[in-house]
Amino acid sequence: MSLKFKPHIRVFVFSEAIDLRAGFDKLTYLVQEKLKFKLIDGDLFVFFGKNRRKVKMICYDGTGVVLINKRLERGQFMNLSDLDESEITTEELDQLLRGGVVRRPQFGRMPKPLTALPLGSQIITNATT
Repeated sequence: MSLKFKPHIRVFVFSEAIDLRAGFDKLTYLVQEKLKFKLIDGDLFVFFGKNRRKVKMICYDGTGVVLINKRLERGQFMNLSDLDESEITTEELDQLLRGGVVRRPQFGRMPKPLTALPLGSQIITNATT
């Protein structure tokens, strides 16, 4: 199942695993006090359970607060420590909800450029003489 969201919606993942017995009030509190966001702004907030088999999402849709709950029948959701940033795209959320792993390209040091060989030198690849 795929969820459709407004094109401009922002998705934030809470960085700590929580007790998923939490309901509307507790999740709203976490959004306001820990993440420092307002639920009524329309953003989507994602919370994972300690065993990484369950997830809850909460957002305000303009008429009320929506709470979405999902449990994986097999496997686990990715480790929260592997998530580089707390904000993800809706495409990454869809991948995550299917049990996938969200990976972004890592840009580290560039490899050293090949240096020019002196004129007249040769490269020997297989020296068997």
